[in-house]
Amino acid sequence: MMKKTNRAAPSISKQLEIQPFLSAVDDTYISKCKIVQETIDYGRDEALHIDQVVFENVNFLEVVWPRSEFVDVLFLNCDLSNADFSRAVFHRTEFHDSKLVGTNFAEAGIRHTLFKDCVLNYATFGFSLCNTARFENSSLRYADFYEAELKNIEFCKCDMNDANFVETSLKGVDLSSNSFETIQVTTEKLAGCQVSTEQALAFARQMGLVIKEG
Repeated sequence: MMKKTNRAAPSISKQLEIQPFLSAVDDTYISKCKIVQETIDYGRDEALHIDQVVFENVNFLEVVWPRSEFVDVLFLNCDLSNADFSRAVFHRTEFHDSKLVGTNFAEAGIRHTLFKDCVLNYATFGFSLCNTARFENSSLRYADFYEAELKNIEFCKCDMNDANFVETSLKGVDLSSNSFETIQVTTEKLAGCQVSTEQALAFARQMGLVIKEG
């Protein structure tokens, strides 16, 4: 059995003041507050610095925040679909029960981050660095991890059907608890990946092998 990652949880005060989003923004900084039940449509191509913030029941209207920094941040029941977080940094950040359909994490640095009970269909992680991250009980259908760098990463009980891992090394990655009929991979980069017997047969069929029952 693979050793679990030593992922650090967000360090957030339990006594955060609830603030409206626009009131919480100080130049490009948002710090030590809780934002609840809002719809946010703020900034085009805006890099923000978000530290010790809880977003709860927040709808992000396709925000474009590339190169932003999220440190000790918690997203609870939020909709971040089609948000642009390309080249952003996430550190000790958690997403719970959130919708991230088509969200752009291309070239992002994702460290000590958790996605739990989320919908990440069509999300893009191409060329990103995912280090000490966990995807748990989430949907990753058609998610794109093209040429991503995966270190100390966990996928646990996720729907990964048609996810794209082309040119991504899966060495040390355990896929055995996840479900998929097909998944896109580079055969040479599968060495060291842990899969179930059923998944191994699926990969063999993808590679054109004809499996005969003994």
